[in-house]
This record gives sequence, structure tokens and C-alpha cells, in this order.
Amino acid sequence: MIIEKELYDQILRVMPIPCVDLLITDASGCVLLVKRNNEPMKDQWWFPGGRVLFAETRAQAARRKLYEECRLKPITVQEIGTYDLLLPTSINDQISHGITTLFHMDVGNDNHFTIDDQSLCAEWRSPEAWKKEGLHDFVRTHLEQGKKSS
Repeated sequence: MIIEKELYDQILRVMPIPCVDLLITDASGCVLLVKRNNEPMKDQWWFPGGRVLFAETRAQAARRKLYEECRLKPITVQEIGTYDLLLPTSINDQISHGITTLFHMDVGNDNHFTIDDQSLCAEWRSPEAWKKEGLHDFVRTHLEQGKKSS
């Protein structure tokens, strides 16, 4: 369901949004991150993902977002955990409050992706290479979670 922008902006100011974030790994252990095109964390490297829709489970949302944002299909899906994310935005000093469930999604050797307009770009890199970027603590902390959950 698409919520009109004015209503969605009101919702964002008064309640947390249920989301999924995707720690996507390939057969070589590389992680796919996207550079966000929208708030929160606009122009920053982040996990692909997005909000959970009404009547959709978090696991269903994770699979949907993997396909919508990257055109990838998982070999395995494992829930890592659920976290509160209070993130800054550039909109009148507002914060974004998301309740996100992080899923590890292994795509094996099929790591050819196509991104949608939610992202400026995306790249596969090793967790060690990603850690050289100025990443948010949430992303940095969970980069190697895929190794632990496999």
C-alpha cells in the first residue's frame, strides 16, 4: 500500500516505522551495501531494505526488498535480530525512528544485481574493505554477522 507523502511525513514524526535491513553476502563472503538516495542516511552506505507493509511478515518483507531493490534471490535467509534505530535526517533536525529486523541473506554465486531508484549506487566489498569507509555504527557492527550466522 502506498501512503501519500503528506500522511507518511506525519506518521514519521509521531511513531516508529517497522523495517527490515538486509545483510547480503555472496559465495566469497563479500557484502552488498547501497548508497542511500533518501532520508534517513541519505548519501551514506547502508544495508538494502525498507519498511514492512501491512499484512506482511518481516521475513516476507525481507525477500520482497531483496528482489525489489537488488533483483536478487536468496539461497538462505536467517533472522539476526531486531533493533531500534534513531537516525538523524537533514529535515528540520528531525530524527527517524525505525524498528528494524536485520536478516542475513546469502545469494551464493548469483551476485549480479540491479538497483532501483532508492539507491544511488551499490557495491560488493569484503567486510574488511567496507570498514575503511565512514560507516554508521549499526552497519559497521553487523558487517561480519553473516559469517557468524552461516
